[in-house]
Amino acid sequence: MDASSTKLVGGIDALSGGILSGWAADLNSEKSISIAIYCNNKLVGSGVAETLRPDLKQANINAGLHGFKLEIDTTALEDNSTLELRELESDIPLETNEFEVGILAPSFWAEAQSVNGNQFLFSVSSNAPIQEKTLEISCDGEVVCEHTINSQNKSVQDHVWLPAKVLDNQNHLLEISIKGVARKLGGAYFTLKPVLTPWMYLKDSHKKPGFMSLPKQADRRYEALHYQLESSVKGNSPIDMKSIVTAHGILVEGYEDRKKFPAFSLPKFDKPKVSIIVPAYNKFELTYHCIASVLLAYNKTSYEVILADDCSTDETSEAESIIENLVVSRNPENLRFLRSCNRATELATGDYIIFLNNDTEVSSFWIDELIEKHKEDETIGLTGSKLLNLDGSMQEAGGIVWGNGQPWNVGRDANPLQPEFNYAREVDYVSGAAMCISKSVWEEVGHFSEELVPCYYEDTDLAFKVRDAGYKTVYVPTSEVVHFEGQSHGTDVTKGLKRYQVVNEKTFRNKWFKAFKHNGKASLENLKIEKDRNIDQRILVIDYASPQPNKDAGSYAAIQEIKLMLSLGFKVTFVPENLAHFGKYTTALQKMGVEVLYAPFYTSMDDVLARRLDEMDAVYITRYYVAEAYLQTIKAKGKKVIFNNADLHFLREVRAALQNGKDNGKLTDALETRVRELRVCNSVDAILTYNATEHAVITSHILDAEKLHITPWVLEEKQPGPSFDEREGIVFLGGFNHTPNVECVEFLAKDIMPLLAKQRPDITLYVYGSNMPDGMKEFECDNIKMVGFAEHLDDVFHNHRVFVAPLLSGAGIKGKVLESMAYGLPTVLTDVAAEGTGLTHGISTLIAEKADSWVDAIIQLYDDQKLWQKFSENQKTMVESNFSFEGGKAEFKEIFASVGLFTTR
Repeated sequence: MDASSTKLVGGIDALSGGILSGWAADLNSEKSISIAIYCNNKLVGSGVAETLRPDLKQANINAGLHGFKLEIDTTALEDNSTLELRELESDIPLETNEFEVGILAPSFWAEAQSVNGNQFLFSVSSNAPIQEKTLEISCDGEVVCEHTINSQNKSVQDHVWLPAKVLDNQNHLLEISIKGVARKLGGAYFTLKPVLTPWMYLKDSHKKPGFMSLPKQADRRYEALHYQLESSVKGNSPIDMKSIVTAHGILVEGYEDRKKFPAFSLPKFDKPKVSIIVPAYNKFELTYHCIASVLLAYNKTSYEVILADDCSTDETSEAESIIENLVVSRNPENLRFLRSCNRATELATGDYIIFLNNDTEVSSFWIDELIEKHKEDETIGLTGSKLLNLDGSMQEAGGIVWGNGQPWNVGRDANPLQPEFNYAREVDYVSGAAMCISKSVWEEVGHFSEELVPCYYEDTDLAFKVRDAGYKTVYVPTSEVVHFEGQSHGTDVTKGLKRYQVVNEKTFRNKWFKAFKHNGKASLENLKIEKDRNIDQRILVIDYASPQPNKDAGSYAAIQEIKLMLSLGFKVTFVPENLAHFGKYTTALQKMGVEVLYAPFYTSMDDVLARRLDEMDAVYITRYYVAEAYLQTIKAKGKKVIFNNADLHFLREVRAALQNGKDNGKLTDALETRVRELRVCNSVDAILTYNATEHAVITSHILDAEKLHITPWVLEEKQPGPSFDEREGIVFLGGFNHTPNVECVEFLAKDIMPLLAKQRPDITLYVYGSNMPDGMKEFECDNIKMVGFAEHLDDVFHNHRVFVAPLLSGAGIKGKVLESMAYGLPTVLTDVAAEGTGLTHGISTLIAEKADSWVDAIIQLYDDQKLWQKFSENQKTMVESNFSFEGGKAEFKEIFASVGLFTTR
């Protein structure tokens, strides 16, 4: 480009979340230009300035197509330095304003809280005073309104009125951003409703198209119908469909002003697992609605419903004639709530007791999820549901009792999908509106305490008694219950039974002062930390994506490592670099007790680190290319970093480059990877590798053996499989996003199986694995079956006689080989495949390298039952001694102690 024919100008507007916004143009040309961004002569970013800026057009700067919002390398920025724009091709500087990188550039984030009609409530927070900012509110990416905030505080709550055009009864993503800054501050999904009339005035229209789906609970009712229909079609439903249809109609109509009560039937079980206690005093329309929701909601757990009728005078007194199979505990005199519940439990035949307020509507799996936590951990005595308001907002995500004895509902009025409130965790108490206690613990702690008669604080007191007896109280967010708060006793604490809320508060505080006196001072800021009970230290775990343990061994390992951290008393906060909520895989982590951060509640890794890094005691990062992007920020905060290399990438790449003669292009790439990977190793506090070979290679480069550790691998106990004679064929398993697995199958299909077919055409190879390329189907022939994804590992390791893994390259430890060991399925391997497993040729496996040696080894192991049995038994012995959970826990304890994190568990 000729400098004399150009007039390069531009401007830098803002830097936020790693995104630099501004404009750049050549005044002598309409064309968009490519720019380079420099900081102290270091290139930190580049791109094309080509987006439309109406303000530029109005200023007669060509047609205005010169705006940019470009990601820059924030790790290369230096405090108090100036950013510079240059034309990319010519390296000519642009005439721009001076833009200085500040030391304390504030970080902003927002929480999308709720939508009430067309009022969108949100909060904006910063690590510095907010001052005046113009916000943009976008709906599905399109800006729909602007709003100015001005505050000297670090947090401000506000609202905007959404335009009518977005109120279309559909689900939309609402996001908040600062005008002129590309990065979103936060957001959430909401159903934006055009009809704002309260349901009580619309219920007569419920059978007309378009109205049945208006209530917030409509989606959950649809899900329940689906599961019940599916169960009925399969022929294993204990509920008649006529009752299901009746129950659905009851919920759609609503409880308000109900005068008619069509009969329906609850399921009947000889020995129900759960007894659900529903206390009631009159207001049968609420109780009827509640029990109908119990019927409609799908659960695999058997149950009975016990109505605790406290001398009602309305239809409650004849409830059993309306609801078939309802168990009724009818008091001889008015006992009030607490004693009525205690008395009703005498009729309970289940192993678990659930207390459910009659002013509730439950959702599918609400029982299953509460019970599952008890089954997972016998030290859990009490579990509680996530409670939602009628408008869909959060009512309670477990409870906290502060140091002054004041109880709080955690998450009050927040978005119910917010990550901070969606993982199982120990809490001070759970609400009696929906809580589950094992019957044995209920008897052990002596029921609800009589000193709290007639009602209030009995649930909080029960949780403290459960903890005092040595059990845990756990909030279960996957059990969701809508609570029509205030319907039972009202909200006025000076009248009726509600006045006992004040009376019993004093009783509770006197009784449990020693238990709660160290629980901190009540504040929203303190709540972020104090809502987690029985936590020793906090770990932020970062990986490139959420683990999918049924698809690859690395994901399985990640899950086991997280379980080890949890067992040591750490609170684990996991963040996938892509910030994607990955459906059932994310939910599985949350059910384990892992807090998972995801979009739109967090908008970037920079956002995560700015908002959450301070509370962490250490950071656990997997994969070097993830670590290198964030190490500088993490270390600048003085946080310890444990680095799991997953496998030694440069070693795998070098092996691949040398596999069939030297590939100089691949070798150059491998050496570049080595520089990057070792730079990370030198920067962290502890390095975890899966085998001794990688341990030695890294040590030889960084000369610091003290911070290297072998990562424990935990293998779960498997069910015994079929005998030798009942198995058929040989098998390989591997995820095909991983290049070594592709190479392995190609070696099997092209070199080994044709030779094997000549000697033993009866031996078939079965190939399993996720993400199998379509081209691999071409390998299928008489002795090769390309099966693809395995729904369950039992299909892989129980049905076949020999596991084969002729890996030619790769690094780390091979999860597929370890799984075969755990199942007791003998293997034929290459040296690469056996690496780190402890398997020895002739003792616990057969090692082969060339194709003809592979054929001999397969035939030998396939035919020799005594050798097969010997290998199977030796593998199981190795698994018990080297790959147990308790052994892994001890090793992890030492690893964390090496960076100064000590645990007593």
